[in-house]
Amino acid sequence: MQFSEETKKYWEDKDWNDLEKAKSVADLYIIAKRIISRIPKPFVQVCGPIGTGGLGSIEANLKLFNKAIKKLQNQGINVFDQMPFEKPMQKLHDKSVAKGKYPENILTDFYCPLFESGLISTFYFLFKTPGFSSFSMGVEGANLILEPRVKILSNS
Repeated sequence: MQFSEETKKYWEDKDWNDLEKAKSVADLYIIAKRIISRIPKPFVQVCGPIGTGGLGSIEANLKLFNKAIKKLQNQGINVFDQMPFEKPMQKLHDKSVAKGKYPENILTDFYCPLFESGLISTFYFLFKTPGFSSFSMGVEGANLILEPRVKILSNS
């Protein structure tokens, strides 16, 4: 996947190297915190299903995420682009599944701390766009969706 120049400008060589060496989702979050510290505030994040639901495959969902992220960046909006983390997350996911575990740590050790940090000003949810299947984030997700700082981004 090609990352935008806008995304790349917040990354340093150490970040890319550490991304390759990450052994846990918590390691990925440490890298994400460094990236976030370099993004001008306010910034947003695109959210929605990647491994479940959505357009039916991880590859198709990632393409749509990337398109949405670039669209926002082209509008001059600062975006925390989580796409560089997806390949390492998938590797960690596959290891967890191979051990018979559900990899909930992707949510608990990466996404929840990001969401709870209060640093992200707006969440753009793709799962409400036409073509995406329904997706439930549970009670906490439903509360988050109702917050006024959440905006819905169309995939058109």
